[in-house]
Amino acid sequence: MRTLTFTAVMAVVLLLLATPRAQADGNFGITPDKKLAKALADLADTCFECGDVAKQKGLYTYARSFFSHALEYDTDHKKTRKVMGFERKRGTWVLEEDMIPLTDKINESKRDELTEKLRLDTLELRSKAADNLWKFVEDTELPANQRMLALWHVIQLYPEHRGAQKAARSAPDYMWFKHTLDDDADTKRQVWIQRAPEGAVIEEKTPYEQQSGLPMEKRRSDWLIVHMDIGEKGAEWAKVLTQYGEACRTHIFELLATEPPKAPEKDEHRLHYTVLTERERYARFVEKCSGITDAAHRKEAANAGWGTPTYTPYGSVWLYPNLANDYGLRDGIAHDLASKEIFRFCGTEGAYWLARGFGYLNSTHMNGSTAGTFFAVKTTGAIDSGGRESLPGFGNCSAGWRLRVAMEVTGGTELKLGHLAKLRVADFSQREMAHAFCFTDYLVREHQAKLAEFLKSCYSERAKRYKEKQPEETAAEVMQRLYATLETTEDDFQAAFRTWVLANYIALPTKEEK
Repeated sequence: MRTLTFTAVMAVVLLLLATPRAQADGNFGITPDKKLAKALADLADTCFECGDVAKQKGLYTYARSFFSHALEYDTDHKKTRKVMGFERKRGTWVLEEDMIPLTDKINESKRDELTEKLRLDTLELRSKAADNLWKFVEDTELPANQRMLALWHVIQLYPEHRGAQKAARSAPDYMWFKHTLDDDADTKRQVWIQRAPEGAVIEEKTPYEQQSGLPMEKRRSDWLIVHMDIGEKGAEWAKVLTQYGEACRTHIFELLATEPPKAPEKDEHRLHYTVLTERERYARFVEKCSGITDAAHRKEAANAGWGTPTYTPYGSVWLYPNLANDYGLRDGIAHDLASKEIFRFCGTEGAYWLARGFGYLNSTHMNGSTAGTFFAVKTTGAIDSGGRESLPGFGNCSAGWRLRVAMEVTGGTELKLGHLAKLRVADFSQREMAHAFCFTDYLVREHQAKLAEFLKSCYSERAKRYKEKQPEETAAEVMQRLYATLETTEDDFQAAFRTWVLANYIALPTKEEK
C-alpha cells in the first residue's frame, strides 16, 4: 500500500476541518470478554516494540504515539513506563523526566523514506499480533459486538490484513482504502468525466487578471470559470479540471434526483475556481480578488491558509505548490460544488452536516477519496505525540469513516443526527465528519426520492422567507422538515440507520468462510 506524501493535498482536502479529537473510548462502549480483554492487553507489547523501532530511527513522535497506544492497551505496561521516564509513587505513575524528545531527529529530506521504512519494519510485528486477534473475528460463536471489537483492533494494527478488509467490505486502493459500496462509481467514473464538456479557452484578459496583475491560463464552461497560475501545466490542468468540474455537477444532480437550475449566461454568475502555486502570488490574489471584506480575515487567509472561498464572484481559490498530480484539487472541487448545492437549497446554516457529508460523498464517487495515510494526523490519548498517530487503521477515508460509524453503532455510542444539526462549523472533528458522511450515504442510497422532496421544500421555504424578509429556517427547523418529509421520528430514523449501517458496511466471516 502506498502512502500519501504531498502535504499540500491534505491541506486542500482537510481545509475546513477542525483538529480531530481522539475517540474518548477506544472500545466504543463495548466491554471485551475475559479472553479478548487479555488479547487486547497483550497488544501493549506489540506497540512497545514498534515504538522502539521508531525510536531507533529518530522518529520520536511516532515512537511516542506507539507508546501511547501501549498504555491505552495496558496502563501499567512497565517497559513503556520505564522508557518514557515514569516512576511509580504511592500507587500512581508519575512522569519524573520525559525521556523521549517531542520532535523527530531526522534529515527532513528523508522523512518520507524513513516513515515508509518504519511501516515496513514493523509489518511483521503488527501482522503477528493481528493474526492472533483475528481468531476472535472468525469465531462465529462469539457475540457480534466482541467480533466487531476484535476486527477494529486488527485493522488499527494491520490495515493490510486481507480478511479484515473483507469483513469491513473494503480494499486498498492507490493511496487509501475504498469500500465496496463505491465500486459502481469506480467503474463509471471515467465515463462520467469523458462525457462532460471541456469548455473553451478564454483569450481575453479577465477581471481576475486585471485586479491581481497576474496573467493566468483560463477556461470557461457552462458553469465554471477556471484560472490557473501554476506554470507550464496551467493550460492542461485548466482543461482537465474544467471537464472534471462539469462532470461533478452532473453527478451531483443525479445523486440528489433534482433538476439543475438554468446555466448562467454571464461570467460573473458562474462559479470561479482559481489555483496558484506560489504563496506570494496567492496572497496577492486573495488580497485583490477574494472579496473577503474583513481585513484581518483576509490577511490570515492570504498568509496562512491553503484555500479560501471567494465572493466577488463566488467560488474558491487554492494554493497548491506540489504539482506532482491534481488529486487534491479534484477533491476540493468535488466537495465544494456539492456543498454549495446543499447551501443553495437549505442555506449555509440549515443543514451544514448535509453539505459536508454530501461534499465528501461526491468526492468519493468522483475522485475515489477522501484520502487516508498509514501515518495520519491526530492526537493520541495517554502520551503527547506532537500530533503524530501511528495506528490510524484505514485512516480518514470513506472506508475508515464507515468502519468507525459501524463500530459506534455496535457499541451504542454513535452520534444522533439531531446532535450534528446543532453543531457549529468548528465542532466538526473527524468523528462528526464520519457521521455526517454516513448519514448522507444512507439518505442518498435509501431515501433518494424523499431527500429530493425535502430539498425542494427547503428551497421553497427559503424563497418565501427571503421575499417576506424573514430569517432563514434554523438548523432545528430544517431537521424537523427532514423527519416530516421522511414520515419518521428521530428515534425511528436512528434505529433504521443503525440497522442499515451494520447490513451494508460490515460482513463478518460466516462458518462457511472459516
